[in-house]
Amino acid sequence: MSTRTALVVRGGWEGHDPVGCTEVFIPFLEAQGFEVAVADDLSVYDDAGRIAATDLVVHSWSGGMLTSAQEANLVSAVRHGTGLAGWHGGIIGTNVANAAYLRMVGGRFVHHPEGFQDYTVNISRSPVRDGEIVEGLDDYQVLTEQYWVLSDSASTVLATTTFAIEDGGEWAEPAIMPVTWTRRWGAGRVFVCTLGHQASDLRQHPTTTMIERGLLWASRSDRPERHRP
Repeated sequence: MSTRTALVVRGGWEGHDPVGCTEVFIPFLEAQGFEVAVADDLSVYDDAGRIAATDLVVHSWSGGMLTSAQEANLVSAVRHGTGLAGWHGGIIGTNVANAAYLRMVGGRFVHHPEGFQDYTVNISRSPVRDGEIVEGLDDYQVLTEQYWVLSDSASTVLATTTFAIEDGGEWAEPAIMPVTWTRRWGAGRVFVCTLGHQASDLRQHPTTTMIERGLLWASRSDRPERHRP
């Protein structure tokens, strides 16, 4: 079997600590046999052949904007089998003018309450597709940003959070938001987690486990049907 390859694309708004956050998982990927490359410039997506030959792209670039060619190359690569994974604003608070990218990742950040919130991450209980990513995990508390996202039914939701009714607020029922989801896009797989404002969020045990499993799940080389485009 050839060496598995992962490309970590990181940068953008420094408030999300793209370097520190991705460094949480690079040693894990290397221990799993990946040859990991790091790109600090979105121009890496100009190389269509490189992206298409990569088993896993970890996108951690808050507030970015892809050119039309970069977007087309990434979306095509995923459609043909390259895995895509990421967390927080690095994957859904970015490329907001890139409609094809947003359709592929299956969600867009639109709001979070001011400051950090103490809230529960609810793990899906019933049998669900890709449930092995959260198998054995229980609901848990976090203290971090709580993301309100726009999403669709093409994703499999593995964890949620609930925005309670607010006095004088705009919604009359509790609003349930996805925290972690998986998505098929052509022959590719996409994994998204909305947690991860800072590296300490990602080091919290249940979150770390979810993301590590999600990275492996998304990677083309972790699947029996592995193939090159």
